[in-house]
Amino acid sequence: MAIRTKSTRGKAGTQPPSFDFDEAVVLAALTPGDAEAFDVFDGVAYAGVAREDWSLSSRDTVQACRFEGLELDSWSLRGAHVIESVVAGANVPAVSGARSGWRDVEVRDSRFGSIEVYDASWRGIRFTRCRLGYVNLRAAELLDVAFVDCTIDEIDLMDASARRVAFDGSRIATLNASGAKLTDVDLRGADLGQVVGLEGLRGATISIEQLQLMAPALAALAGITVEG
Repeated sequence: MAIRTKSTRGKAGTQPPSFDFDEAVVLAALTPGDAEAFDVFDGVAYAGVAREDWSLSSRDTVQACRFEGLELDSWSLRGAHVIESVVAGANVPAVSGARSGWRDVEVRDSRFGSIEVYDASWRGIRFTRCRLGYVNLRAAELLDVAFVDCTIDEIDLMDASARRVAFDGSRIATLNASGAKLTDVDLRGADLGQVVGLEGLRGATISIEQLQLMAPALAALAGITVEG
């Protein structure tokens, strides 16, 4: 996947996501965390955490942490913040993170069921080799977000604002773009199934093959009758 640096901002064409987070530098000297206590979330590395739930309040911030092997029944972080952190090998059926703030976060080799993050802010976020169920990003703000080699059942961008978002090597069964405001959203790398709210794709980039698949729906949207 093409990842640009700030020195390439002037280039024409669809702009890919830009990432500043350097895991090797930021997370170089973390304190080993106590998986049983699981109560410190600043500069800590956790491994093999298994709990029924992890609940954060709107006053909580997770900063400069690494989580390797995170088994949860549910994760609640409504209004909380996650900054400069890595989550790897997680298995979480339900995430509740409305109005949460995520900045410079890497999520790898993980499985999530429903991710309810409407009204959230995502900046500098990468999902790699993840299996995602329903991703609710309604009215969220996305800037520099990438889904790489992911499988997504449904991603809901209704009324969301998204800039420099890419889906490289990912499969999306259903995309809801109703009312979305998209800028430099690159869908060319996605195996895209159903699209709801085609009018919301204004500002997105698609491939010729994707255009051909969408042609009947786009013609219907424009009120065009196509006859052989």
